[in-house]
Amino acid sequence: MRKYGLTFAVVAALSVGALSAGTAAASVLAASHTASSGAGSVGTSSSARSTKKKAAKKRAAKKKALRKCNKKRQTKRRKACRRTVSRRFSPKRVIEPDRPVKPTAPVATIDVLDDYYSPNVVTIKSGESILWVWSDLNHDPHEVNLIDGPAGVKRDEFRTASAPAAQFTFTRTFTVPGTYHFACSLHVNMRMTVEVE
Repeated sequence: MRKYGLTFAVVAALSVGALSAGTAAASVLAASHTASSGAGSVGTSSSARSTKKKAAKKRAAKKKALRKCNKKRQTKRRKACRRTVSRRFSPKRVIEPDRPVKPTAPVATIDVLDDYYSPNVVTIKSGESILWVWSDLNHDPHEVNLIDGPAGVKRDEFRTASAPAAQFTFTRTFTVPGTYHFACSLHVNMRMTVEVE
């Protein structure tokens, strides 16, 4: 198409002396653009037609399979067959990746004071957080250390990395229900219990 359009434009330019080279070039470009845009629209419509044909074939196959199910005599088998057909012809679900759990605001605050936690018994729900706050008035270093907890809980995840004396906070989220026993390894009597419902 382009070849013939180019030839036609050149012949027209030569036969009519009034046409300038710029006008001939513009007509050549216009002819080539029309030819290429027409070809593109044909490709788009053919792909749309093929998609519609596939969808029509899928609907016809589903109807045929359901007719076979309806011929079954027993109700249970008929229902099971229909379920199988609907699963087979249903659109595939896209499984989204797991989203990270957003940390929640602490529901309880524990004061870490010299030789005791205040309060030393706390009850929370699964998924909630606790905040430990070291008092500025402390003289001795203290830590939070999980001594005993529910099965599957890693003790290292519920332990401070160091034993600060003051100006320190520690937050943890409890996802496994059960009883958690904490202590400061530097002070034997410094203990606390967290009940997670």
